[in-house]
Amino acid sequence: MIIDKIENWPLYFKKPLFAELFKELENYSKDTTNGVYKDHDNYYFKVMSYDTKENSTVIESHRKEVDIQIVYSGAEHIKIYDAASVEIIEAYDAETDCQFYKPVAPAFTEVTLRPGFMAIFFPNDIHHPQFAVNKPETIKKIVVKVDEKLFS
Repeated sequence: MIIDKIENWPLYFKKPLFAELFKELENYSKDTTNGVYKDHDNYYFKVMSYDTKENSTVIESHRKEVDIQIVYSGAEHIKIYDAASVEIIEAYDAETDCQFYKPVAPAFTEVTLRPGFMAIFFPNDIHHPQFAVNKPETIKKIVVKVDEKLFS
């Protein structure tokens, strides 16, 4: 997991393909229509809006994709768990690249994601998004789904 300002992306992404990705990311904003934008073989963009909650239920991890999560408007609190702190409630689905969990112990860390920052979740990072920061609000967010093979 990496949490940092978006402008610091070159510290973590060294391959030339990532320069393309982050250049293209500049075309997306809080005004972009929600949807999935798949124009590349190794990554795609998911733009979404949703209401944050006092108690989120979505705890997930992925095996084939790395998430680069960016909030365009609003703020979102995210909890991160290690494998010993969760129990699988829905087996891994290769088509959606998701596995879902319920907590059995507290998260080992938490982060608040605001505009201008990015959260990068690798396949072993079990993350629990959609929490309200002070009160529930509608947020606009993009998740760049990147093939994990690009990191090897």
